[in-house]
Amino acid sequence: MNIIVVEDEVDILKGIVEAAQMSGLPFERILAAHSAEEGLEMIAEHHPEIILTDILLPEMTGLDMLEAVRAAGYRPKVIVISSYNNFAYAQRSLQLGAVDYILKPVRKEELIEKIAAVYDMVQKERASMEQLRHQTDYARLGAEALKERFVLGLCLQKTALQEHIHHRLQVWNLHWLETHSYVVISLSLNKESLRGKRDQDINLALFAIGNIAEEVLAGYQPSVMIRSIHHDWVIITAWEEERSIAQDIYERVVKFQRIHPAIGISDKMHSFQGISEAYEQAQKALKVSLLDSKRRIVGYPEIADRSGVGSIHHLSERVADSVLEGSSEEVGRWLEEAVHHFMLDADVNKPGDLSVKCFEWILEVHGCLAEKVDMDVSHFPLELWEKAERCETPDDLRQLLQEHLSELMKLAHQHQPGVHNFNIDKAKRIIEEKYGQAITLQSVADELDIHPVWLSKLFKKETGQTFLDYLTGVRIEKAKTMLRDTNMKIYEIAEKIGYQEIQYFGKLFKKRTNMTPKEYRYGK
Repeated sequence: MNIIVVEDEVDILKGIVEAAQMSGLPFERILAAHSAEEGLEMIAEHHPEIILTDILLPEMTGLDMLEAVRAAGYRPKVIVISSYNNFAYAQRSLQLGAVDYILKPVRKEELIEKIAAVYDMVQKERASMEQLRHQTDYARLGAEALKERFVLGLCLQKTALQEHIHHRLQVWNLHWLETHSYVVISLSLNKESLRGKRDQDINLALFAIGNIAEEVLAGYQPSVMIRSIHHDWVIITAWEEERSIAQDIYERVVKFQRIHPAIGISDKMHSFQGISEAYEQAQKALKVSLLDSKRRIVGYPEIADRSGVGSIHHLSERVADSVLEGSSEEVGRWLEEAVHHFMLDADVNKPGDLSVKCFEWILEVHGCLAEKVDMDVSHFPLELWEKAERCETPDDLRQLLQEHLSELMKLAHQHQPGVHNFNIDKAKRIIEEKYGQAITLQSVADELDIHPVWLSKLFKKETGQTFLDYLTGVRIEKAKTMLRDTNMKIYEIAEKIGYQEIQYFGKLFKKRTNMTPKEYRYGK
């Protein structure tokens, strides 16, 4: 704390300065000025908390000096010392912020008491202001914490837009969630940034990322950012170009922190009730980004647009069938689906977890192959596992598994030449047994546990016919036998081979044989 004495009489100035020194108060500076002009210069430079000034000073009065100080927005504590018991002077002094008005001559002990009293006053005001500032900070932090908790609750649990939710959105200035489309963006550190880091360093890095993201979001409103239960950052934004937000954050984090963040973006939602779904999507997209260092920013639509593949056991069966069919393209397709499936598995949180899941799945594929053909693949697992452990990215793992399955294809064809037709043989047997039922490509594919599109392509490749052409051929041949060997009526034969409309059966029969069923029966 600084104090300044402004007095033109040298002896009095010296006496007041000595009184301030004798007070024992821990002033940083005790300044002395012989005129108001000199006093203004010192006040502007040092901002003393306490001013002791005479009224009658050369050229500018002490009161004029105080008026200039107040005009500058500065509010120190002032003690006015005057030789004049003048009410007008005293009144103006009080108006200019004086806390005491002392008449000369004044005893040194009395002056020390006055200075100490004003010093104590300044200290108490400082303490009060500090307490108020802390209370304001705590109130602000408390309000922010409540807001974060509210938004996090919306993310974690599907919530209907009820009256009390509506009011809380208004209170937190989040009303735009009711009226705008939005996305959720999840932001965290990728595995490269975490390698060799202590928990304290990781937390500091996450804090720095949050600060950068908050600065970026100031230009992309309306938006709100919170911490998730996993301590990464979650942004909800109605800004139309959400990818530009993610890219801006990513580039600034790389520039200022020299680390590469992982970012996941949800699909765009158009109703308030979709917040929890959007959060789940963003977390899944973030997970893929965390596992795959080549994909820094991942949008949920990129990982959600997958064909339905059923359970992981179905994938094992399909890969085994593709291996036996010798189709590298199909093996690659189902392998891609399997790795993608495991990347989104709740138990997979790092590359090592992904390697374990994929290795266990390959063992299941081995089991499927063993059930279908007589081939020993027991010599592969240990070597494969050692290589899988060294894979750092999903691409590395996919490449390793693709090479392994290619080896299995070679082994399968060495042990079972011609085995590539076994699915078509099964399909033919099913048609032979069930030609009279409402049989379809889908129903046969379901029975074989393969995809109908694949079955259609395979059928054409192996038989030279479409599935429907082959089925029609089988039915017409059965009808020809019945027409010649039985006395069944034509409509009964049509129903027997799977056709409910006799006219449709007649057209098909003539197209295939150049005769009507009746002409064929009587040999015309």
